[in-house]
Amino acid sequence: MAEQERTCVGCKKRDERGALLRLVLAGDPPAVVPDVRRGGAGRGASVHPSRACLEAAVKSGAIRRAFKRELDTDSGQIAAWARDQYQRRIDGLIVAASRSGQAVAGTERVREAIASRRVCMLIVADDAAESRSEVLDAATRLGGSCLVHADKSHLGRLFNRDQIAVVAVTDSAIARALDEASRNAAALVEGS
Repeated sequence: MAEQERTCVGCKKRDERGALLRLVLAGDPPAVVPDVRRGGAGRGASVHPSRACLEAAVKSGAIRRAFKRELDTDSGQIAAWARDQYQRRIDGLIVAASRSGQAVAGTERVREAIASRRVCMLIVADDAAESRSEVLDAATRLGGSCLVHADKSHLGRLFNRDQIAVVAVTDSAIARALDEASRNAAALVEGS
C-alpha cells in the first residue's frame, strides 16, 4: 500500500507523508511547533523540511490558515526547533542501533566491521579530525554513507563512554533513517 500523500503548505506540492515535517499547535498560548516524531495530537500542517518551504508557509499565511487562527509564527524559530528535534532523533537512532547490536563503536571495532563488509553507514565525530579522512574513504569504498555528528564526548555519552570518534551502523533501515534525519536537519539551516 502506498504511503498517504499530503500537500506542503509552503510550496503547495504533494509528497509522501513521511517526506514532510508535521507542524502542530502546543502550549498556552498556542504556538506552532514541529512534530518530527508525528506523535502530537490534533490538527497539523505539513511542510517540506526545508528553510524555503517553511519561510514561504509563514510569509504567505498558509500556516495561519491551516490552523484556522491568528498565530505569531517565526520561521527561524520553528526551523531551529525542528533541527533540534532531528538531532535528538539522530541520537535516538544511534542509541537504538547500539542496543539492538546494529552499531559498533570505536576505531578497532569499526575497522573489523568494515573488513567484514557489514557497514551501512559510518558516523564520525565532528572533532575527530584524525579519523575523518579514513572514515570518508571507507564509506566511499563501501558505497555507504557517512554522517558527521556531534563531538567525541557527545557520541561517547550515547554509548556510556568518555569519548567515541567513530561508529559503524550495520542495519540498512536505521542507516536510511539516520540519513533522512541528517538531510532534513541540514535543509533547515539558514541559507541552505
